[in-house]
Amino acid sequence: MQLNNALPQLALEAGQVVSLDDAVGTRIHARLGSVWITEEGSVKDHLLGPGEAFTVAHDGRTVVQAMKASWITIAPGETAANDSE
Repeated sequence: MQLNNALPQLALEAGQVVSLDDAVGTRIHARLGSVWITEEGSVKDHLLGPGEAFTVAHDGRTVVQAMKASWITIAPGETAANDSE
């Protein structure tokens, strides 16, 4: 068996923040915990739970904050729309 673990995986403590700049198309996937996401240029915020994903739709700054201890992956996406897995 060969494993490919090329996607960035981040462990976030409750309250910890990750900022992404000009990341249109980037996909944020909550593996464990929950994260709050807000995008510059959007009036709508997003709360992801385990197994849910979001694709950044706006240039500018995107802020991801862990609401509790969380694991997320960040990867290039194909479209800028909300997803769920």
